[in-house]
Amino acid sequence: MQSRTNDLQNFRKQVDLYLDRALNSEDEKELLERINHDPSYGRVFSKEKNFRNFIKNNVKRSEATPDFIQAIKNKIKID
Repeated sequence: MQSRTNDLQNFRKQVDLYLDRALNSEDEKELLERINHDPSYGRVFSKEKNFRNFIKNNVKRSEATPDFIQAIKNKIKID
């Protein structure tokens, strides 16, 4: 029998795959059923989803300047 800690770790991996849109439809359905039937899994899912939304909305990536892109191309000899 799998311990609750291992089960939770596996669940978190499934949540990551789900939020990355990398689960097949059968695994996605199973994950959503677990979330709907167990409030503790629902809380884990909500926390991860909220964290990702926070990061997405508050962390901005720097854009590469055209000069920087050209410098990289010059280093690897692409025109």
